Amino acid sequence: MGREYTADLVVIGSGGAGLTGALVAAEGGAKVIVLEKTGLVGGTTAISGGGIWIPCNPLMASVGVEDSREEALAYMRACAGDHGDDEHIEALVDEGKAMIAYLMEQAGIEFQAFPPIGGMIDYRAWLPGAKHGGRALEPMGFSLSRLGDWARHLRIDPRLKSANNLLAYYTERKHLLPMSAMKAPPADDTDIYWRGTALVGWLLEACLARNVEVLTEAEASEIIKDGESIAGVRGRQGDEDLTVHAPNLLMGTGGFGHNEELKRLWLNRPLHFTCENEANVGDGHLMGMAAGAQMAGLGDAWWLPHIPLGMDNGVANLAGTREDRILPHTMMVNPSGKRFMNEATNYYDCGEAFGTKSGAGPRNFPAWFIFDQQGVDRYMLLAFKIPPGEKPDWLHQGATLEDLAKSIEVDPQTLKATVERFNGFAVNGVDEDFHRGENPWDTNWGDPDNKPNPCLGTIAKSPFYALPVYPGANSTRGGLRIDAKGRVLSARTGEPIAGFYASGNCSNGAVAGAYCGPGATLGPAMTFSYLAGLDVCRRLGQSTRSSETLDRQVRTGIGCKS
Repeated sequence: MGREYTADLVVIGSGGAGLTGALVAAEGGAKVIVLEKTGLVGGTTAISGGGIWIPCNPLMASVGVEDSREEALAYMRACAGDHGDDEHIEALVDEGKAMIAYLMEQAGIEFQAFPPIGGMIDYRAWLPGAKHGGRALEPMGFSLSRLGDWARHLRIDPRLKSANNLLAYYTERKHLLPMSAMKAPPADDTDIYWRGTALVGWLLEACLARNVEVLTEAEASEIIKDGESIAGVRGRQGDEDLTVHAPNLLMGTGGFGHNEELKRLWLNRPLHFTCENEANVGDGHLMGMAAGAQMAGLGDAWWLPHIPLGMDNGVANLAGTREDRILPHTMMVNPSGKRFMNEATNYYDCGEAFGTKSGAGPRNFPAWFIFDQQGVDRYMLLAFKIPPGEKPDWLHQGATLEDLAKSIEVDPQTLKATVERFNGFAVNGVDEDFHRGENPWDTNWGDPDNKPNPCLGTIAKSPFYALPVYPGANSTRGGLRIDAKGRVLSARTGEPIAGFYASGNCSNGAVAGAYCGPGATLGPAMTFSYLAGLDVCRRLGQSTRSSETLDRQVRTGIGCKS
């Protein structure tokens, strides 16, 4: 007969989206069960940067940044253009700040705001309403000892373990330092984690304190419906059948980046590498479709160029796909040996430049990331790409540009001409082809000591280096179509399916066609989960002091100028 459970809300997925909804519903008095298909809690969130992009959030004033509803809406609408769902955009502006206030005041979660320093800037900083700093938040460090025995069930990224605040990487602009500034890290026996691992730690602790039942190795496979309403889910836990009877379901299963068939069918651009948790295969999408859900936004992903550096399973050096492309003495070329974009472009908008999988458009993949010894001498981010010892297969090196071109199978004369033209731009300070170094994103990430353009430097000193650059993504996006309360819409009626909610990368809740700023994935995911949790409590007739406090905060416009 298997295992049977009864709850007010069943949550599928234990990342930032799932745990936020579970926490809010449990705080409101609901009995909540979370199903996590793997043996570890946290999903992709736990191994992410953990940023949460929320306009008008209550911590903006702490870093001296002002915001307003009008500015936030103007920026997000400019980002989305005609592709955006305006109800979603307004919900993110009006409710996101309340979500953060809720987590701080009701759950005791500690956050810090990005100050207006260097690259901590909205990704399309040239658009109206953009801000430098403030809108992006990170969790403060979290000690695993707070979780007791549950610590061993938490998905962690060892790179996020530190006794020191990792936000210092940005505030001190460490991407501009030379290798000589690199110091051996002190012995670090701390159990404090930051960013994504910390965020999941904080959320899990708050959920457990509210008697949320978290079941690991519990894989949902089918949504149970009673007529047009949710009635629960079926699946497996270990070797046993699993049934959870519940009138409410929150789908938080993430993207489908590890499902080759769905990527082939749904994405309009190639996706070779992804940062997603290996369990993200689109099961939430498929379960939702089988239950009659509408789908929206499936062709897109949170694009991020990847440079495979021979790590586990070929996963990229993720830090090296943003900052390194902005540094002087670097450029990118396509398989023909020609530049095809402003290399300093934010990683989401880079996806467009690589081209599509079909049609008559260009195919700029794999591209080649080119740099010289000047860059290696000046910046540790480039020096890190040249490991000691025997040269690995993925790193190409040449004493001359012609040698490098032959190594990467690019026409030598074409590559030489491309570099010569680029070097002229570097000397004059103006990129006549792609305008690199001319918008606020470029200049704030660039090197202010590099003149006349903070992002342009000649490629002239031997040896010369090249790394392959492939289309990649933080995660896929789009899926179950939701309304402004996180409710999944029926494909048959267009109305909400009673008791069915979704958020995060298995849904279409984020701002369409845009990556607004650092944390623009988790911001919408957690906001719509927060709204789903409140709506579950309303459906159950459980009006709580917490929700009343949140309603009051929304009305007073916390974090925004009047």
